[in-house]
Amino acid sequence: MPRVDLRRGTLWMLLSVTCFTSNALLIKHCSSDRHIDPWLTLSIRFAVGLLITSILFARLGGMNLRRSFVSWLLASRGVMGAVATAAYYLSVGPLGAGKATLISNTWCVWGAIMAALVLHERLRWMKVMGIIIAIIGLGLLIDVSLGSLALVGKWEAVSLGGAILAAMVVVVIRQLTKTETSATIFASQCIFGLLLALPFAIRGVVQLSSMDYTLLIVAALCAATGQLAMTEGFRFLTVAAGGAFQITLPLFISMGSIVFFDEHFSLMQAMGGCLIMAGSFQTVVGIKWKQKLV
Repeated sequence: MPRVDLRRGTLWMLLSVTCFTSNALLIKHCSSDRHIDPWLTLSIRFAVGLLITSILFARLGGMNLRRSFVSWLLASRGVMGAVATAAYYLSVGPLGAGKATLISNTWCVWGAIMAALVLHERLRWMKVMGIIIAIIGLGLLIDVSLGSLALVGKWEAVSLGGAILAAMVVVVIRQLTKTETSATIFASQCIFGLLLALPFAIRGVVQLSSMDYTLLIVAALCAATGQLAMTEGFRFLTVAAGGAFQITLPLFISMGSIVFFDEHFSLMQAMGGCLIMAGSFQTVVGIKWKQKLV
């Protein structure tokens, strides 16, 4: 069993939350203020992630890029993970970083449901309550009246679809950890993410300034550092404690988006956001998986 070190775990998780928050706000700035194509932002994020993973793990023999093309399960993880990340990057601009992150954060709720259906994991009543609370909050956040899906906007639907795909990725990852290394699993997402994003990103490459590229690289480094810091933090914290830190991420991103980009939340949307975070935390507390570099 990993040893619990509250101080070290807290420091790593604070770094993770800071980096993920910075990444989301930079994505919003690049998309809305500097009019950078989100596909280009996504391409650089995957390229930097693949580079960092290669530097850290290739020499140790923990990464096998060829496996991404010969294992259908690994390929499906890569494709679904790439599309889920793309859905988030594309929706941050039109929805705002706060709202997009809150919707994306419901992945843990859908993941718990899918794990019960596919992996036959036990769905305890406390987890069921968390799922119900989060879904009610989601309805308030996207202003769905009486459950009418016809009222869901285009980008809300894109963001929600990404969250559901991310949940499917979690289920696949739980199977992959039996046969694949964490570095190979993470690299598969970067590879298929580049294959997905590059054809759309090429058109915007020549239009950017050196400052634009600097911001994109910083955003990508924030995402990679946040992932690594989260993984390290879970080495020293319980799932409940580590999950509590990560559940606060939408709150910090929403606050930053309100301050820097004047993102607006109605009273009902704010209540919905709070319910999503509360329900997600309740769901995460009951999940007993090991966090990997995924």
